[in-house]
Amino acid sequence: MSRLRKPVIFETAFGLYTVDELIGEGGAGRVLGGVGPDDTKVALKVLAEERASTEKRRRFKNEIAFLSRNRHPNIVPVIDHGVSRGHEITGPFYVMQRYGGSLRDVMQAGLAPDRVLPLFSQILDGVEAATLAAGGPPRLEAREYSLRPW
Repeated sequence: MSRLRKPVIFETAFGLYTVDELIGEGGAGRVLGGVGPDDTKVALKVLAEERASTEKRRRFKNEIAFLSRNRHPNIVPVIDHGVSRGHEITGPFYVMQRYGGSLRDVMQAGLAPDRVLPLFSQILDGVEAATLAAGGPPRLEAREYSLRPW
């Protein structure tokens, strides 16, 4: 994680989100950390405008739709979304609750053998819920902040 040079504000119809750190970056966008209108910690995923092909926009739209309607305890839901224009960071984005750690953090710290099966079971529960919600086996990518359908 790294701090942004200055905080960036994302606005939706429902509130303002202020982000001040980069959590991660991938082929299509970035995940930023900050706070929501009620000072809760949030993770905000933004599809980078300069890398947003038609296919990547379609996938991002599907991702928002899936995470907005899915209510499974092992899948992080979208709590808000919008489009940022004319600022330091532009493009469509969505907002999720931010958690204190990630699966990657747990794995890097080392996992006691008696915790492996219960954790793996939670991951599989999320995959099963995603599969049932999609009406068949979706392509999934496990990330430290959510379980995303492709």
